[in-house]
Amino acid sequence: MKVLVAIDGSSSSLRAVEYVTKHADVFGVTPDITLINVHLPIPSPRAKAWVGKDVVDQYYAEEADVALTDALAHLKSAGRTANVIKLVGEPGHKVAMAAKDGFQMVVMGTHGRTALGNLVMGSVANRTVAESPVPVLLVK
Repeated sequence: MKVLVAIDGSSSSLRAVEYVTKHADVFGVTPDITLINVHLPIPSPRAKAWVGKDVVDQYYAEEADVALTDALAHLKSAGRTANVIKLVGEPGHKVAMAAKDGFQMVVMGTHGRTALGNLVMGSVANRTVAESPVPVLLVK
């Protein structure tokens, strides 16, 4: 089974990676697991024009690397390899759209990094469940 795990750097998303590695045999997960990090776009289009596209792109890449660090370390210690997808946009929508690329399941935490995202189940999780073409496993 080809699995896509959404990572935002939160403890909830790390628990999702831990769950996948712990139960990989049950789900028949392929040895390589794909992690996806989606960064919200900078709110002001003027910022990109002011500092330059390269600086903004570097910022997005560095933020994704920070968010993915613990998940990648966990996969390595579990003897798993990782593919990484880094995107910019609305996280729930982008994760759901990425799932269309041959994945059989999306796994994600129920609460993200922000207080707003922690309401009820999390707006990113809700949107992903609503839009995903494949099953979404939420890990508390």
